[in-house]
Amino acid sequence: MARITKVVGISLPPKIYQKLESLAKREYKTRSEFYREIIDFYLESYQKAQPIHQNEAEVTDEKDLAKILKAYWLVKSQFKSKVLIAGVGIIANSNGKVLIGLRNTKDKWVENLTWVFPGGKMESLDFEKNVKKKIKEETGLEVKVNSLVASRIHPDAGFKEIQIVIFYFYCTAISGQAKPGGDLVKIKWVRPTSVFKYFTSSTSDDVTKFLYTLEKSHQKGK
Repeated sequence: MARITKVVGISLPPKIYQKLESLAKREYKTRSEFYREIIDFYLESYQKAQPIHQNEAEVTDEKDLAKILKAYWLVKSQFKSKVLIAGVGIIANSNGKVLIGLRNTKDKWVENLTWVFPGGKMESLDFEKNVKKKIKEETGLEVKVNSLVASRIHPDAGFKEIQIVIFYFYCTAISGQAKPGGDLVKIKWVRPTSVFKYFTSSTSDDVTKFLYTLEKSHQKGK
């Protein structure tokens, strides 16, 4: 019988190889199963970064929640240090702009934070409820959480005793008047790709792709 799979050989740095092997064992998966799962996750994330159509915006479901929880527990099991979970909203309005805010003080863990997406520390595993609450406190807006855009360990924290996991949610403003509050002293609506003129900390590749796609989608819809 003909083989229905293809064998792919790759080389990895020893430290990364050991981490992947350890994670595979913790999840009771074979090496092939675990690597295929990583590839599947990447392909799904890439597809989500493709152009967004207005009638396809609502994609929050059990899969998004499962990915959030999986990322949380993988990070928590991998590090002995404290894990801080934060959620932020990429809030879009009908004009195709997104909302960013200027912090009033330095962040304890990421000192180079200035302009940011609204949001903050998650107090429970009800991430949607938490991110809505944080956004309301910092912007005065009621928002609808549409989907999970990306998750990552923040590389700019610079502290070994804590790992910060950031979840980025695509949101739309549904009511309220935008005004700064909480940790923000100023808020501003800008074109999605203009956020990079303001941000002084790093942005994940998935978020960058999403912002470019969001802007292009709005331009096509005009």
